[in-house]
Amino acid sequence: MLKNKQPTKYEIAVDKDDPSVYMEVWVKDISYFDIQEATGQLMQIKGNGTLKFDLQAYWRYAFTHWIIETNPVLTPEELLDLKGYVGDQIAKVLPKPNEILEDMTGNFTNVTE
Repeated sequence: MLKNKQPTKYEIAVDKDDPSVYMEVWVKDISYFDIQEATGQLMQIKGNGTLKFDLQAYWRYAFTHWIIETNPVLTPEELLDLKGYVGDQIAKVLPKPNEILEDMTGNFTNVTE
C-alpha cells in the first residue's frame, strides 16, 4: 500500500567495451504523485489547446527527481550532462513514458496482463 522507503540500487555500465566499469545508481520507489508530476512533464497542453509530448522534459524530471544517489557522487546538473551511452543505460532502469501513461490510466492499455 505504501511505497518502499528504501531505494533500489543498480549497477550501470559506463563503458560499452568494458563491462567491469560501472557506476552505482539508487532509484527511489515511485509514488502516485510522482506519476502525476511526470505525466505533467511529459504531456503539455499548449495555449491553442494542442497536446505536446515532451520526452526531454520527462527524462529531465526522471533523472533529477527519481535518482536519489550515485557513486561516484553526481549533482543533478551532472546527471543531465552524461554521455549518451551512460544516460541510455540509466534510462533502462527508470520507468518509461509509456509505463507512466499506463499507470496513469489504470494500466488498461497493457493488454499482456
